[in-house]
Amino acid sequence: MTRASFPWSRIGFAVLVVVSLGLGWWGLMLDTTHVPGRTWYDVVYHDLQLFVMGADPASEGGGLSWQLQVARFLAPGTAVYALFEAARALFTGEIRRFRERRARGHAIVVGQTDAADTVAAALEAAGHRVLRTADAAGLAGVGLTGATVLYACGDDTAEATANVLTVAEAEAAVRRAGSGPERLYAHVSDPDLGVALQARHLSCAEPGVDFFTLDVIAAQALAVREVRRILDAPGGPTPVTHLVVVGSGEFAKALVVGLAREWELAGEGLRLVVDLTADDADHVAGELRARWSPVARRIELRAVPVLGTGSAAAPDAVYVCHASDGASLRVALTATTLWHGGPGSLVLLLDGLAGLTGAFGTEASRVLDNLDGRLRTVTTRDLLADVERVEARAHDDMYERIARSVHHVYLRNQLERGVGWGEVPAMVRWEDLPDALRASNRGWVVGLPARLARMGATIAPRDGAPEVVFEGAELDRLAEAEHELWESVRVAQGWRSGPVRDDDARVHPMIGVPWSELPESNREKDRDVVRLLPEILAEFGLEVVRYDAPRVPELSVGV
Repeated sequence: MTRASFPWSRIGFAVLVVVSLGLGWWGLMLDTTHVPGRTWYDVVYHDLQLFVMGADPASEGGGLSWQLQVARFLAPGTAVYALFEAARALFTGEIRRFRERRARGHAIVVGQTDAADTVAAALEAAGHRVLRTADAAGLAGVGLTGATVLYACGDDTAEATANVLTVAEAEAAVRRAGSGPERLYAHVSDPDLGVALQARHLSCAEPGVDFFTLDVIAAQALAVREVRRILDAPGGPTPVTHLVVVGSGEFAKALVVGLAREWELAGEGLRLVVDLTADDADHVAGELRARWSPVARRIELRAVPVLGTGSAAAPDAVYVCHASDGASLRVALTATTLWHGGPGSLVLLLDGLAGLTGAFGTEASRVLDNLDGRLRTVTTRDLLADVERVEARAHDDMYERIARSVHHVYLRNQLERGVGWGEVPAMVRWEDLPDALRASNRGWVVGLPARLARMGATIAPRDGAPEVVFEGAELDRLAEAEHELWESVRVAQGWRSGPVRDDDARVHPMIGVPWSELPESNREKDRDVVRLLPEILAEFGLEVVRYDAPRVPELSVGV
C-alpha cells in the first residue's frame, strides 16, 4: 500500500475516539468516587454521554480532574468532526450524482462484468470520461441524454439478448428525450448471434445501434498488430511464415480469421501457414474454411490435434489463447516445444489472470528465466486500447468495419493487378486514406440495403448454401445503382462535373452522366463492385440471400 492511499484520516479519527473514551473513563473514575452506589456501568454510560455533551458529572464544572477536563472537550469535538465528515460525504455524493445526471460528452458503460471493465478501461485509456451503471435502471442517473456513446456489457450468459434489450430501452429513452448518444453498442457473447444481429443491423441501414463480440474485436486487433510486425520485420518477411494458434475458443477462431484477412495484403509470393492446435481442431478448421472466405483462400490452415506434431521446425510465433486462462498458462509453462522460437515468439492471452501480466510482461525472465524474453502477454483491455480514438468509442462500428473491408478488397485486387502502394491516392491503408475516400466507402455501406432491396435480396449469415450471383439485366440494374450512389456521395462532398478530372478542384467528368451513357469501361467498373459484394460480405461471415428463394445449406457452421 502506498503512502498516498493509506487511510490516515480514518486512523486519526479512531485514535481520537479511543483517547476520548480512555480519558473520560479515567477522569470519571477519579471524580465520581464520592457518588453513593456508583457502578462501572454508570461510568461507561457517562463516558459515552461525553460525546453528546450530556454527562452529568462533567456538566457541573468545578474541580474536575485534568483527564475529565480534556475528555469533556475532546469527545464532543470528535463527534462534531464525525458529523461534519458524514455530511461532507453525503453532499459530495449528491453533488456527484447531480453532475453525472447533467454530464455532457461522456461515454456510458452498463454492466458489472469483465467485458464492461475492459471497455471502460479502453475508453479511459484513450482519454474519454466514462460513467458506469449496473443496469438499464440507472441510465438516467449517469446522464443518458448528454452521453455520446453507450456500451451495454451486462452478463448475457443466462439471457443472450440481455444487452440487446438494454440498448433497446436506451434507444427508446433517447427518442423520448430528443437527445442522447448517437451510437449504442450491445455486447453479444455468442458470436453466432452476434453475426446474425450484425446482418440485420446492416440490412436496416440505420446507423446508431450496433452489436459486437469482445473476443472477436480483440482478436482482430491482435491479428493486425502481428501481421504488420511480421511484414515490417527488418529484412522483410520470409517466403513462408509459420504460426501456431493453440485453442479453439472464440478468441482463437477470430484470431485465425483476422490473420487470414490481414495476410491478403501481404502481396503475392508470401505464404502463411497456420496450425490450429486443439482436440477439436479438425472440426473447427472445417467451420472456419466454410464460413470465412479469407481462411479458405489466402492461408494454409492445418488442424493439429496434438501440440508439437505440426512441424519439426520451430514456428515463427505461437499464440496460446485457450478459453480458460489456467489452461493457457499451463501450456505456456509446460509445453517446452513452444520455447524454441525467437524473442517474443510465445504470445499468451491472459484476461482473467490479467494481474500476472506485470509478472510476465516485458520482464519474462523474472519468472521464467529459461525463456529469455520469448514470452509476450496480451490482454483484451490492451488490445482495445491499442488505437487512440478521437471519438468516445472502444471499437469501430459495423459500418466502419465493412467500409474498411471494401477498401481492403480494393487494395488486394489492385495489388494483384500490379498497382503499387502509393501509386494512386487510394493505394494506402485505411488509416492513411483521405477522409473523402473513407466517406465514399461508408456511403457505399449505408446505401447497400436499398440497392439489394431492388433485387428482392437482403443480408444474412453464411450457411454454406450456394451464393447469390447477379447476372445480365439484374447485374446492370445494381451497377446503375452503384453509379447513382457514387455520384450522390461525390456531389454531397462538393464535387461537380467538368471535362477533365481534377481531384484538388473536386471535378469529375462522369458526374451528371446517366449510367446508360457512360463509357463501357466505366460501366464495367460499376459491375465489378457488384460482383465483389459477395466477397466483401464473406469477409464478415455474411452473404446475400433472396427473400423468396429456397435455401438448402450444405453445411451448418458457427463461428
